[in-house]
Amino acid sequence: MQTLRLALAAVALTTATMTAAAADPSASLNGSEWGFPDAGDAHVQFKEKDVSGFAGCNRFRGTYTFDGGALTFGPLATTRMACPPEKMQTENKVLQILQAAKSAEASHKTLILKDATGAVLATLQRRDWD
Repeated sequence: MQTLRLALAAVALTTATMTAAAADPSASLNGSEWGFPDAGDAHVQFKEKDVSGFAGCNRFRGTYTFDGGALTFGPLATTRMACPPEKMQTENKVLQILQAAKSAEASHKTLILKDATGAVLATLQRRDWD
């Protein structure tokens, strides 16, 4: 009986820990999508180790790592469509923000991207949150 109680307690503790980690958006960006305010439809999506999105004119794709708040984007490949100058300016700004990001703070509704000094680069709004 004692062994059964210990086994049940261990299962309950493991389940509670896993549930807390899954509910904490700062633990993982996997499966999330974030929009850039004041940048039209520009957004970024995270899936496993891949990142993709729309920068204002062109789509982009690449890799990322997010560990303990440290955020790193690998090289981002983009499509090469020409757009009006204001959309190209938006695109350049979005891509510069992503490349300069070195850390992030995520909540249920916002993703704050910061540079190497801790200065805020952008505050994104979650697009896939109900």
